[in-house]
Amino acid sequence: MKKLIFAAILIFFIGALGCDSPNENGVVQLDGPILESMDADSNLEFNGALINTGESPVRSVYIVIVLKDREGNVIEANSVSIFDEDPNAFLYPSERAFFSLSVASDPNRVFSKEVEIYYEDASDTPPSS
Repeated sequence: MKKLIFAAILIFFIGALGCDSPNENGVVQLDGPILESMDADSNLEFNGALINTGESPVRSVYIVIVLKDREGNVIEANSVSIFDEDPNAFLYPSERAFFSLSVASDPNRVFSKEVEIYYEDASDTPPSS
């Protein structure tokens, strides 16, 4: 069982490395592997960290997990803000933020996972509330 969990984490980490950020400059990146486990409700749970590798702060940072079946069809996609959706919060250069995200999909149906990171430059006009 431990070997199976380790293999799943390793496969997910390798898959995540191949995913580019939807933002062209890619200053917010994964900081290490994303750990996958089952939570108390038997949902898949993903835990990891992001880091701002750029030279200026960013805001509105979201991480998205997309689960696909063997045919490449999306089974489920879920996202989480690292700031609990606070439009005034920033991720500063070299700063790390942790995230935890759960999905309800049957792990036996999941063939591949994709990670996308979305954020805005702090100098952009903040969204109206």
